[in-house]
Amino acid sequence: MTIMEALRSWLRTYPPLSAGRLAVDFLPKEARTYSVDSVPCKEEVRRYLDGSSLRQFLFTLSSREFKGEDIGQNVDNLAFYEGFSAWVLEQNRARRLPRLEGGRTARKIEVTASGYPFQVDGHGTARYQIQLRLEYFQKGIR
Repeated sequence: MTIMEALRSWLRTYPPLSAGRLAVDFLPKEARTYSVDSVPCKEEVRRYLDGSSLRQFLFTLSSREFKGEDIGQNVDNLAFYEGFSAWVLEQNRARRLPRLEGGRTARKIEVTASGYPFQVDGHGTARYQIQLRLEYFQKGIR
């Protein structure tokens, strides 16, 4: 299982994402759709003498939401991400993290940028996203 597959499985344990489609690196144009997207980064944070390393994987959780003059709708959009951020913190405290394979062990997931409207289109919807960082330990080959 890849890191992205493990993250997608873990994200689906968040109750609002448990039903419905959670795409990977693709956000459909319809409102109320979700995607987990990879973000380029330097993977290795620290290398140890035994060849093991502390690594990171950056990603976003994105959604397409209705957006416009309706203040209540816009507040609800941001409330989803506020609730998700609290859930991530709770999962870290309880040590309920993605199960990684290939000698990898998840250490923590942290929110690096709170939810925000990233891109607004001219059709009454917007792409919202929250940025996250997975920190994990990779066993050495020595």
